[in-house]
Amino acid sequence: MECTVLLAHFGWQSLATRYDALLEAESARQVHHMPASSREPCVSESDIRHLPPPVAHYLHNAGVVGRPPVHNFVVEMTASLNRAPGQSWMRTPILQTSFVHDPARLFLMRTHIKGLPVVGLHAYTHEGASMQIRLFDCWPIVNTSGPALTRAETVTVLNDFCIMAPAVLIGPEFSWQTVNDNEARVAFTNGAHTVHATLSFDINGDLMDFVSDDRHVLETDGYRWSTPLGLYRDFGMARLASEGYALWHYQDRAPWCYGRFTIERVRYNVALDALPRASALRRP
Repeated sequence: MECTVLLAHFGWQSLATRYDALLEAESARQVHHMPASSREPCVSESDIRHLPPPVAHYLHNAGVVGRPPVHNFVVEMTASLNRAPGQSWMRTPILQTSFVHDPARLFLMRTHIKGLPVVGLHAYTHEGASMQIRLFDCWPIVNTSGPALTRAETVTVLNDFCIMAPAVLIGPEFSWQTVNDNEARVAFTNGAHTVHATLSFDINGDLMDFVSDDRHVLETDGYRWSTPLGLYRDFGMARLASEGYALWHYQDRAPWCYGRFTIERVRYNVALDALPRASALRRP
């Protein structure tokens, strides 16, 4: 507490406070993207006609057709993370708020490292991406930003859209190419950044893996990033994978699975004044 009071005196801001400030600022920017009426046209068959067959099949399975377009979504997850191969797993509750139009993503997490409390905030806005991880929410473990991180986090945003909000994939910012009956390649453009990924689907049409070579930014990152998926279930407005893994792939050693994620709740098109603040994030 003394550390917090002292740092606040010098203009320091907790990551929870920063999350709330970014959420408020982004909500103000997103007002004109929200529908003026609840009678907004639903996604139709004609909206998905241009997609590769496996992607269109996936959107059908997800229940996209006949439901409203997605403008924002809030995700509550529990993750197990590790900092290096062979290290212990850290239980990590996560609160994420994402905006679709003029994409933005706020990802707040809490965990413990060797019994000590750690807070992390990944922010992706029109100003770029930043990643801050702090011990006791005071001392920085990671504090990075810049064009390389923004490009990498553009891949993360694309991954979120593919897994958590497939209705978004009908938009003009996505360019598609059919690979075969069970794979498609996508290019996603946001501002100055265009990133790519390959999506793999099973025989039932469910998305089973997302692979991209465009996410490298830190020295420990591999040349390829993938997120295998499974355990599909209904989340109200969409049927989604509820479990996923995050892996780095290397040229000279075995892949490293650094994250295991369980999606617990997804809400779509949340009123801007009802978006959850940082206080909604559970303790680890």
